[in-house]
Amino acid sequence: MIKQVFLINLILWCSMTSVTSQVSTTGDKALMEKGYIHMKDGSVVKGKYIYSSDLEKIRIMQGKESKIIDASEVEKITLNKPEAATRQAREKGDAEFFDIRPGKWFNLSEGGVMIGNPDNEHKAPFLFHSSMNYSFRNNLSAGAGIGVEFYNETYLPVFANLLYKFNNRKVSPFVTLQAGYLIALENKTRISGGYYPYDYLSSYWPQPITRDNLDAQGGFLINPSAGLFFKTSHGYGITLSAGYRFHQLRFSDKSDYKLRADYNRLSIKLGILFH
Repeated sequence: MIKQVFLINLILWCSMTSVTSQVSTTGDKALMEKGYIHMKDGSVVKGKYIYSSDLEKIRIMQGKESKIIDASEVEKITLNKPEAATRQAREKGDAEFFDIRPGKWFNLSEGGVMIGNPDNEHKAPFLFHSSMNYSFRNNLSAGAGIGVEFYNETYLPVFANLLYKFNNRKVSPFVTLQAGYLIALENKTRISGGYYPYDYLSSYWPQPITRDNLDAQGGFLINPSAGLFFKTSHGYGITLSAGYRFHQLRFSDKSDYKLRADYNRLSIKLGILFH
């Protein structure tokens, strides 16, 4: 008889303990708050949380998983998504991708062609430019550079440029403006067709111009363009752009004979950016 009473009491006690535990667990879940738990090691945990009665422990629920940590491991708890967590998620998705960040220097090297009238003597002269640029805030950067361009003569372009990126995504549109001066690297040249006297007011000349031993004097250039910037891994970026290129080339000889060549071209360039 005593044994039966003992077993009945034991079963009742276990049942009450189970119910109490379930009520306690349900109560804990009801009292839990949502938030972002910032750990002192720099990590951020998103989930529901509740403090222990002595405030020394914190229980965290993430889905069906539950864990208990020391309150001393937590730096702070916030309700809004932290900027650091947003940045970490973005960096995790864009890990090791090239980016133009404020306060950084980067090199932009481009090669391309300048496409003109198919009747011109030089249908698509080749160009190569390289510049060092400093990145400011708001995706704006500026710099200066030099290069080489090939016509009848070889020229050294010296220029300044501005570049603006519209966003910081993996593929970003950009616009750029380049302006400078072409320095002739060859003194003597031969001119044949497509040119007119410097002081002549019309682009029409009754006969082709052929002249030997002229001094190439260079001229100014301007090149607005637009394109796409592609982020790639290993610290490199790629650009593809097209724009309007205008420049003048001037020639003269000892008899004060002067010629001017005005180039209006479509520039197409492929470039590489690196820190």
